[in-house]
Amino acid sequence: MNFRRLRQVVKYGWKDAGEISNFENVDKNKLSIFLDIFLCFCKYNVWSNQYKKEKLYSLQREQRKEICLKYQEKNTKRDQWVREFFDNYRFLNKWSSFKYEKSADRQAKRHIAYQSQYGLGDNCFIGYDVILHKHHFSDGIISMGTNCQISEHVNIDYTGGIKVGNGVGILEGVKILTHGHDYLGIKQEKDILPNSKRAFLSPLEIADNVTIGAHAIIMPGVHYIGKGSIISAGSVVSKRIPDNSIVAGNPAKVIGSLEGVNLYSRSKNY
Repeated sequence: MNFRRLRQVVKYGWKDAGEISNFENVDKNKLSIFLDIFLCFCKYNVWSNQYKKEKLYSLQREQRKEICLKYQEKNTKRDQWVREFFDNYRFLNKWSSFKYEKSADRQAKRHIAYQSQYGLGDNCFIGYDVILHKHHFSDGIISMGTNCQISEHVNIDYTGGIKVGNGVGILEGVKILTHGHDYLGIKQEKDILPNSKRAFLSPLEIADNVTIGAHAIIMPGVHYIGKGSIISAGSVVSKRIPDNSIVAGNPAKVIGSLEGVNLYSRSKNY
């Protein structure tokens, strides 16, 4: 039983029952409607606003059941997402703490915890205050290869999904965004997440041996950062980065190439 939803259905169900009882052609009183709302919630996880929207109080049994089953699947999935969302922030509240900087053993415990929570590869270094999160009920995931470094105060939004290769360094204060909001209404509706205030997804791949300098920002719309590239500190990246590029500035531009240069790869233990 989802007690958070139970409290909501009691609070808003009673209010909605009062409104429905005053509708024309409704001959049920407030209490009987509320009990019906509560029954639909307990049996099908249907919320009171959905009960009112679909006019379940006026439908026959088979019609009600068909609609309720659709909402049951949708609402159960949504509730699961919400539970995982808050579980993630409880995880971050614990493991991103500075207290795990006090010894190598504590740091190792944090690395293992992040690896287990997010499916990161072996031998990844995680600093303190590293925030990994997603929003808008998306199915986005984060994956990361081996021998990567995420330094302190990094904030990674993986709402749109992010794939990080091997030997990637994400340095202090970097912010990575994989979703944005189209408040001007430029994007087509098919690109917009439902029930999200015009949010859109922007999946990102960071290829092997990329270094993202301190306090750089990777904006939504960047779908690929090329293999072996270096993003200078403080850069604001707003478009695709080719392989073996050196980029800098706001907006970031390619200022050099590392093609053919034998760069050090993060293949050793941290």
